[in-house]
Amino acid sequence: MKQILLGLSLTALATLAIAGHHETDEAAMAMPSEADIMAAMSAASTPGAPHKKLADSVGTFNAEMMMYMGPGAEPEAMQMTVERHLELGGRVLVENWKGSAMGQPFEGVGRTGYDNVTGKYWTTWNDTFSTGVLTMEGQWDAEIDGFVWTGEAVNPMTKQTYTSRSVATYPSEDTEEMKMYENHGEGEYLSMTFKLTRE
Repeated sequence: MKQILLGLSLTALATLAIAGHHETDEAAMAMPSEADIMAAMSAASTPGAPHKKLADSVGTFNAEMMMYMGPGAEPEAMQMTVERHLELGGRVLVENWKGSAMGQPFEGVGRTGYDNVTGKYWTTWNDTFSTGVLTMEGQWDAEIDGFVWTGEAVNPMTKQTYTSRSVATYPSEDTEEMKMYENHGEGEYLSMTFKLTRE
């Protein structure tokens, strides 16, 4: 920690030296104190109410899924088992999905957290059908009593970026429903639905 503080202090001093036109009093005011740095780091790293909301999703779930390969396509049904637990002192929800999809074994890993600095939830997703990552930001929507997520990914066929939107709601304490939409430039369509039931 002392090394971090020293590095920050040296950077601040170098900036002030280059900017030479600052008055001494102004330069002193511009330099953060050790107490200010520690307070900012504490505020950024301390879990709060948004992280407690993540804890509500801990457990083992059975997932029923429908996947749509394109607008108007017939859905393909899939079933998965989902294990969710908290890591990093309750800061991050980690979920492991296992099952089969399109006749092949499937595994997926998701990580979800809340950034105290930006005031937004974030989530990442990786699975065995890709070597890329889907990254999304979200907010809790009190009107629907659920999460709304938005993000981008790359279409493996066209190599073009497309937008993704997900809406997750919680009909009961032990159930979760999600609808996922994609837009590849020709309008948004429903690409997947999920229903999770806690064991």
